[in-house]
Formats: sequence, structure tokens, C-alpha cells
Amino acid sequence: MNKEFFRKIYRLLPKPLCELCLKAENAIIYIFYGALTTAVNFIAHFGLRFAFTDIPEGTSLFDALALAEEHSRISSTAAAAIAWILAVLFAFFTNKYFVFEKKQSSGMLRELFDFTAGRLFSFGCEQVMMYAFVEKMHLNELFIKVLASIVVLILNYFISKLIVFRDKKK
Repeated sequence: MNKEFFRKIYRLLPKPLCELCLKAENAIIYIFYGALTTAVNFIAHFGLRFAFTDIPEGTSLFDALALAEEHSRISSTAAAAIAWILAVLFAFFTNKYFVFEKKQSSGMLRELFDFTAGRLFSFGCEQVMMYAFVEKMHLNELFIKVLASIVVLILNYFISKLIVFRDKKK
């Protein structure tokens, strides 16, 4: 879904809201593809956990989750690592082609390296926040996880915009 698709949706909105969406277009598209990236991560993670668990037919979703948690032949950390890699690859290509509209393929390996390095940096920031605020200061885990996710979202956007997919001609 490219920018023209989103612009068709904006035109359905009242004019002031349409104009606001056009001003924040890159951020809106980034958030949209970020939500899809999160879905890729969750589907890959739990898909792997389910695929490596013997789940009897007719088992409810919540019971299947509990079975996968207890008896999956792939660990949660292995599933999380594979899911993270798939999500980063998905995010790279959607950011490159749909958010920042960089069509050239020259320098793609460098962009992928920079993108992955940026994601590792933001992951490290999230880990530091979770450790400091949850483990050491004993603040509410859900609140801190949401706050950390917002910080990571903002960090990733600016890393992508200012470093990875910047206009190198300027």
C-alpha cells in the first residue's frame, strides 16, 4: 500500500483532518507498517511455538497457548529471535519501499546493515528501560513496556529517516 492508497483514504475525511493527515503522512504510514511488523513478529513467534507443539484437535486458543508455553519443542527465546529477524526484514522492506520510497537497489546491503544496527540499538534501549524501571525501580511492567515501545517507535523512525533512508543527494 503506497502513499496514493493512503491519500485516497485521507480524502474521505473532513478537509481539516485530511490536511492534518497529509502533513503527518510519513508518520502515519510508518505507524501502519509498524503495526503490521508487530503482527509479523507475533504471528511468527506463536506460529513457531504452535508448530513445535503437539496440540490435540479441538483445543481452544488459550489452552493451545498454555500447551505451547509448557511443551513446545522450540524455546520462547529461539522463537523470539527468529520472529525478530523476520520482523526486522519485513520492516526494512516496507520502510524502504513504502514509507521512505527508496526504489534504488544499489547500496541495499549497506541500508540493511544500518537498519539492523539501528534496530539493535533501539532494542538495547528498550532492554535498559525495562531493566532500570521494572527490575530495579519496581515500576509497573505493562506501563513501562508501553512507554518503552513508544520510545522505540520514535527512535526507529528517526534512525530510519535520518540515517538509513536519508536523501544522500542533499
